Amino acid sequence: MSSISSGILGSSAVFIVIVFLLLISSAGSIMTYVIIVIANRADPDPSGKRPMAAYLFGGSFLSLWIAYMGSIIVVEALVSLMSSNAPSTNTVARIVVVGFLMVLVGGVAHVIHRQRGLALSDSETDPSSPTKRVMRSYVAAVSFISVLIVLISAMVLGYLIFQLVAPGVFGATGSRVDTLSSVIDSVYIVGATAFVFFAHQALAPAALRLLSRGSSMPSATANVED
Repeated sequence: MSSISSGILGSSAVFIVIVFLLLISSAGSIMTYVIIVIANRADPDPSGKRPMAAYLFGGSFLSLWIAYMGSIIVVEALVSLMSSNAPSTNTVARIVVVGFLMVLVGGVAHVIHRQRGLALSDSETDPSSPTKRVMRSYVAAVSFISVLIVLISAMVLGYLIFQLVAPGVFGATGSRVDTLSSVIDSVYIVGATAFVFFAHQALAPAALRLLSRGSSMPSATANVED
């Protein structure tokens, strides 16, 4: 019976991953379309680099969230061992491997696409060039999604903390250890998403960031024309 339950859990995890990949692929396709068609489509592109820049930053966008979701899957699988109804170690191992592969493949693809995209953007000296505008559209899209995730996750985290302190009042299900495992999951999501946000904000000039302080990447040193 336990082996059947483990198989169901493992299959469910794989199904969730497949659904996520389909959703993020669709989001990546829409994002690439938005960058190509909508972002400054009326501006001249004498160098002809804008389509390649759109591909590179679109690929960076897609692979970023694949690696991000993979890391969450790994953390949640490991933290689930704390729960009172923890899955079998074999099930956890399968889920961790799936998450690790997402982090590995998505991370490598993200680094390659991001580096090539930034190099292409840096090759333009004009701060209002099409490639730099595509790069800033990418930064703005990632920043927006990151802020949305942080806001939702922070609210969930706050309520979980109240459940941990007063489980009877706030309707906690399971033991305090179960609630603590959910708190750890939420803390990781908030922290990982904040890292993504600030890492991409560093690509924008200080005048365009949500928080102007912090270090800048070389791609962000150019001034922005009004």
